[in-house]
Amino acid sequence: MIYVVDDDVAVLTSLQALLIAHNYQVQCFASAEQFLQEVSLHRRGCVVTDVAMPGVTGVELVRKIYEAKSPLSVVVVTGVANVPMAVKLMEFGALTLLEKPYDAQQLLQAVNRGLTLSNQQSEQFQREQEVQRRLNQLTDEERSVMDRLLADKPNKSIAAELHLSLRTVDRRRQSVLEKLGVGSVPEMALMVGPLRTAQAVVRHPVT
Repeated sequence: MIYVVDDDVAVLTSLQALLIAHNYQVQCFASAEQFLQEVSLHRRGCVVTDVAMPGVTGVELVRKIYEAKSPLSVVVVTGVANVPMAVKLMEFGALTLLEKPYDAQQLLQAVNRGLTLSNQQSEQFQREQEVQRRLNQLTDEERSVMDRLLADKPNKSIAAELHLSLRTVDRRRQSVLEKLGVGSVPEMALMVGPLRTAQAVVRHPVT
């Protein structure tokens, strides 16, 4: 789905006609507020938005989509582009910035890339959700062991740090692997590592 956001009715009509002519499904919105009220940011799709709009601007809309960790991709089309704006939009994850009057082929290519990226991001989000679901099954004691295993500490060191017997550490280690559905610590690191990286990015957003 393509979501077109622009306060200029003529632009909305033009973009809608172009995209429908190329077999895209399209929804149009006369403001960013209307879009935010009617569309879940957890959907797949590509947003094509103007920048200079009353109320919530295009830059603010892109930021809201970014902060929601949304799978939606964003193509910005504007007649008032400048370098600081372009930098800020890229920081907030905008796919590209096209200046009006835009080339129709460029726009179509950008939208196609946006849909592909959105599908990839949505699939990644689903994988992260599944990993988080498995992590939520761990007890606090098991998490303590897991954290040290991920830090590449041997069982003996973990036992000393947590004041546990080697047998207890080994039992918790096996429980962690079973609950996560992996067969080894390296496999666990491959599963959990990307999620922790993504969470670290969310905790330190662009300002």
